[in-house]
Amino acid sequence: MLFIKGSTINEELGLNMRGIMNEECALAAAVGVYNPSFIVHKCLLAMENRGEAGVGIVSRNGDEFFQVKKIGSVSTQFNDLREDDFARKLPGRIAIGHNRYATKGNESLDNIQPLVIEKSKYGPFAITHNGTFVNTKEIEGELINNGAIFQSTTDTELFAHLITHSGEATMEKAIEYALKRIETTYALLIMTQDKLFAIKDRYGVRPLSIARFKKGYLICSEDHVFNSIPGAELMYEIEPGEMVIFSKGKKGIKRKQYSKSDEHFCIFEAIYFSNPRSRYEGHYHEDFRIETGIQIAIEMRKKGLDIQGDYVIPILDSGKHAAIGLAEELDIKYREFFQRTHSYGILQQRSFTATTLQEREKIVNLKLNLRGDKINDRDVIILDDSIVRSTTMKILVRKLKEAGAKKVTVCIASPPIINICPSGMDFQDTKQLIAYEKTIKGIRKIIGADELVYLSLDGLNQVIERTYNCGICSGCFGGKYPIEPQ
Repeated sequence: MLFIKGSTINEELGLNMRGIMNEECALAAAVGVYNPSFIVHKCLLAMENRGEAGVGIVSRNGDEFFQVKKIGSVSTQFNDLREDDFARKLPGRIAIGHNRYATKGNESLDNIQPLVIEKSKYGPFAITHNGTFVNTKEIEGELINNGAIFQSTTDTELFAHLITHSGEATMEKAIEYALKRIETTYALLIMTQDKLFAIKDRYGVRPLSIARFKKGYLICSEDHVFNSIPGAELMYEIEPGEMVIFSKGKKGIKRKQYSKSDEHFCIFEAIYFSNPRSRYEGHYHEDFRIETGIQIAIEMRKKGLDIQGDYVIPILDSGKHAAIGLAEELDIKYREFFQRTHSYGILQQRSFTATTLQEREKIVNLKLNLRGDKINDRDVIILDDSIVRSTTMKILVRKLKEAGAKKVTVCIASPPIINICPSGMDFQDTKQLIAYEKTIKGIRKIIGADELVYLSLDGLNQVIERTYNCGICSGCFGGKYPIEPQ
């Protein structure tokens, strides 16, 4: 979902992170297996939450590349293809694919990945990418001055041009040249006539994992996918600054550390984007999310806040696991009194495009149904992963009050979002962020809550230490970016 240019908090509606984003892109590859394009399709289907704007699959059979690209989601655009259709249209023993969530570029087939470069000094190759390249305007201008012609508006094409203009003797060296020119943010798959390269930037902002599958391998943005592919066995998460190479006709893989690691894993993958059953550094994201709820309770006690309630209620689905942790730590009943409607038609209604507040409220009411009879004369605590712009949270608090709630405490399982994200999250203007404009007290008044409690940045770091124990990117919370955006 793209923001309306020039929009403000009062003009847009945000439910939570799901209300302003369709999540990040998904990468998938299958190497050395029968009908790999069908396997890639299954992987992309399992990661459809990371992008529904477009889908593409490219296979290689001998020296020839085959591709199918469509605007829209993999479930709707590939639902007419059977298993043997994939083998016929996308033949070979290797394939790569991409679900697109548009952070840059309009909705056209030119912007659907993987991109296929038909002719180059290094032969044909296909490339696909998850992330947003940071601080690259100078590089783009340099390439244009050197004769590069851009056919799309995707970052991925920029990387392809860096490869073809590198002047290096081999494809591997050309890729390394391009990697050194662009510092972040990317997980990359590059398929040539005889190799597949799986790569993460030196900061490791985006996830990418490898599994054994029969006599070959699978590569996916999220490792929970491997659980749904019988016979797939997780090997490892690709390291920051690592290039993994699969070569035609060779058994095994080559691991190459092309750059020194400086890990800054995107913490929103953990807070919200990734499937809760995916892992990072061996830890499930759902366990991390439960810990954020526990940490909120710990911090409330330290501040002397005696938060009592009859129920802890998650804002589904994003606040579910943190609410479980909070309820357990506070010894308060956990109840899902808000029910999220998963009807496809309702979920496709974009509240930010509605022309009136009444229309926007109608969409929110359709998406989240409250069991109001359980709320009357109760003190309730509701928990979500974030507040971006606040309008929907205000609606939810009002629904609780109208149902007779005596007191409503809102807990948020992340710190206030006060900065833009240059690395692929679609909040790129501080005008879209209520916490940039308002204090916590001011936000509480706007949403109508009796109490508003955020997880602190220090508390978030403590949760990281006892779970993933890794370096993170927390620039949007006022923490540290991998590199400062220009």
